[in-house]
Amino acid sequence: MSCASNWAQVAIDSMLPPGRLGLGSTVLEYATWGPAPADAPTIVLLHEGLGCVALWRDFPQRLSEMTGFGVFAFSRRGYGQSDAAQLPRPLNYMSLEACEVLPQVLQAIGSQRHILLGHSDGASIASIYAGRVHDEHLQAIVTMAPHFFTEDIALREIAHAKLAYENGTLKAGLSRYHKDPDNAFWGWNDSWLHPDYKAWDIRDVVDTIRVPVLAIQGEQDQYGTLDQIAVLQKRCQSSVDTFILDSCRHAPYIDQADQVLTRVSAFCHQHMASFTTPHHAYIPGHNQRHPEGWFDDICHTARAGMSVDELTESIAFQTGQHYLESGFYWEAHEVLEPVWMALPEPSAERQLVQALIQFANAQLKIQMHRPKAALRLCQMVRHHLTKIRSPVLMGVNIGTLRERVSTVQKSIK
Repeated sequence: MSCASNWAQVAIDSMLPPGRLGLGSTVLEYATWGPAPADAPTIVLLHEGLGCVALWRDFPQRLSEMTGFGVFAFSRRGYGQSDAAQLPRPLNYMSLEACEVLPQVLQAIGSQRHILLGHSDGASIASIYAGRVHDEHLQAIVTMAPHFFTEDIALREIAHAKLAYENGTLKAGLSRYHKDPDNAFWGWNDSWLHPDYKAWDIRDVVDTIRVPVLAIQGEQDQYGTLDQIAVLQKRCQSSVDTFILDSCRHAPYIDQADQVLTRVSAFCHQHMASFTTPHHAYIPGHNQRHPEGWFDDICHTARAGMSVDELTESIAFQTGQHYLESGFYWEAHEVLEPVWMALPEPSAERQLVQALIQFANAQLKIQMHRPKAALRLCQMVRHHLTKIRSPVLMGVNIGTLRERVSTVQKSIK
């Protein structure tokens, strides 16, 4: 299934308590912790098949405290205090949530930098979104106990859940969290136990995920095997970190909360740091320089002895490109220099990074009203690029870079 990035305008009741988010005629409950999206990156939580906002317990609060990021959680339709879902759910309900509902939610909250953290069904939804929806603001995803295809172990456990619900024990528990427990339970259970659901398979979405992934699963997960994690390891084109927990079942954020919080926090800092932007672009002689050591954590991610691939994936290199695209030219030089120093000499990669540094300096000289210096630097950039034979190097399109340099030169003349 293909998802278009066509985000509809949504009506928001209020982004303040009581936490009611209007998406057209549907109202969803939500909760927030920590800074607002305008002030910090946001971690968006996507709950499991019988989850909701309340069932995240204290995990969101602790996650916000450990990362310093905002955390946003909402209950999908049919769950928690959100509006009821129309039943029966279509068997591709997770794809519909990922491609039709989640884009509206993210636009509604105004998130400019976010990581999706999904559990179980929510992990599948996060993966579908990352693989099918083009979102330049998405930095990474965390998948806890994901499902990419149907396994017998899951169907057996879901059949056991049906018996527990029918005898009243499970229904009593769910009634404390869902205003319509029948709608929540049967919407989930009937879909998974439908005869056609055995053929459900979304492994193909993994092929097109282009953001870093942290995959978490318990060794004793009663709803899935480690074959689900293997799908990410074998098929994902981006980096995949795995975290397999012993003495842990289907809910790692409950069974091993401290370990999960520590690992998720480190992952979020690593992949959000690459898009941390200063409050202003420094122009020597025109405004205030950044505090001493402001870029140290970023620069330290590029070190001597790292491979070209490692340097390409480093926060320093990724941040340098982000700064260059965003008009932070002095800052781009600062974080790209350690990458250049760590690359082998001679090498095409070293020529490329030096070209990027000098291109940033050329545009900085324009801001400083030094056009002749800018032109000299542009000529140096073009000289470095003549030594590169590959059309794409370290993820940079060389032809596009040449065109950008020519555009800057023409703007000076």
